[in-house]
Parts: sequence; structure tokens; C-alpha cells
Amino acid sequence: MDLKRTPIALQIDAGYVRAAHRPGGAHWIAAVASKVVEPQAERCPAHAYAAAGFNPHQGIRQQAFLTSVGITPATPVTVISDGGEDISFACQLPAATERVLDWFHIGMRFEHLLTAVRGMRDLEPPDKAILLRRAEGAKWLLWHGQQERCLQRLESLRRDTGWVGSRNPLGRLILYLRGCTNWLINYAQRYAQGQPISSAGAESAVDYVVGQRMKRNGHMQWTREGANALLQVRCAVLNGQDIRNFKRWYPPDERINGLYAEAAA
Repeated sequence: MDLKRTPIALQIDAGYVRAAHRPGGAHWIAAVASKVVEPQAERCPAHAYAAAGFNPHQGIRQQAFLTSVGITPATPVTVISDGGEDISFACQLPAATERVLDWFHIGMRFEHLLTAVRGMRDLEPPDKAILLRRAEGAKWLLWHGQQERCLQRLESLRRDTGWVGSRNPLGRLILYLRGCTNWLINYAQRYAQGQPISSAGAESAVDYVVGQRMKRNGHMQWTREGANALLQVRCAVLNGQDIRNFKRWYPPDERINGLYAEAAA
């Protein structure tokens, strides 16, 4: 297999677990998860860690993860994620070919807009139907890579609905798209080529590695070190790694011998 010609996507997403109480400390810990999507691969490896705030070295960590699964820095890699600040550094891979804004989150924001339009009580049904078609038309334009026309359509909707600012679904959508303009692509073309356009794989990895084991309805609290250790174990299980690797990473005999030495002293 020629890795240099194989389209590979790295999907990145984040979840949150409650932090152990510390005076002046953070209330939540971000669990950043990434998953490799490679065509015709039998297994898509995942990686997760507890992020220490906005660490600018997270991209290097992601690149090291890719190297550990045989993807060299010379291999073209597309990073797919949403536009959240919590994963901004994780998406800055030193050797990334491009970054794509996740279509799932775009579609979800458009759905919030459509729901808000349907709920407008001061419009007659025909006028409401026209606004809905215009909003769906803006989504169609974005799907086909016409970002500027999409934003122009949304701005005209802003004028006709009277929704100003960013405290409404339309304003939040426009702000989101303008902040992520560099990562918008022709989604229809990429989808037709059979390449991923969503970070759903990373989201499922977040659900698995965080899940009920680390949340327990919000009652469990974690230190960053403890959360990071369990995330490594969960990813190893998800990747099908032999559990004996942990004996190599954390040799039990060293700890036992250390305890014996302390007791003898």
C-alpha cells in the first residue's frame, strides 16, 4: 500500500468529565479524542488524553500518535473537527495537509435555524415557507462549496427576520461559519469521492472512552492524571491492544520491590 497516495482523515473531538475539587481549580477536564479513518483499513485506531488547558503542543502529540500507528509525517492527512476552541491546538498537526470543518455540526446549526423559523408566530404560513426554503437553499449552497453565496443568503435572512446580533440561531450560525471560513470545502464533491466529511468517529470514541465509566451521571470527579490514565486504558481496549502492554509500560515488580525496600528500611 502506498501511504503517500492513501487519503487518511484524523477526526478530532472533545468531551468533558468533572474535575476533582481544588481551590481555584477548573471544574471540568477536557478529554480530547482522535480517530484515524483510512479506506479499507480493518481497524481504525483511536487516541485520547486529558488536556491540560490550551496546550500548544497538542498537535505534536497527535502527530506522534499517527506515527505510532504507521502514518509518517510524509503521508497526506486531513484533520476533521468542529470549530471549538477546546480542540484548536489539537488540530494543529505539524504535517497536516488540510483541515475540514465537520459537516455534522454545520448541519446541526442549520437545523437549529430551521426550528427557530418554524416557531415564528408572527408570520403567515406562506411567508414562513419562503424563509424555510431560503435557509435550506443557503445550506445547499454551502454543501456545494459556495461559501460566499451561502453567507450572502444568510445575511439577507437576517435583514428579513430582524434577528440581529449573535444571540439567536441565525446570528450564531453566521458567526460560526465566518470564524471557520478557511476550513469550509465542497462537501458534495468530497462526499462523492467517498471521503469522510464528519467527525462522527471521534465522537463515538469520546462516547466510548468517557462514557458511563468516567461520568456516572456527573457524580464522579477526576484529577487530570487519573483521567488520563483511564483514557489510555480505554483506548487500548478500543484498539484491541494486548493488555500485557501495560505490564511493559508500568512494570509491577518495580513498585513491589520498592515497597519491600521501604519496609526493610
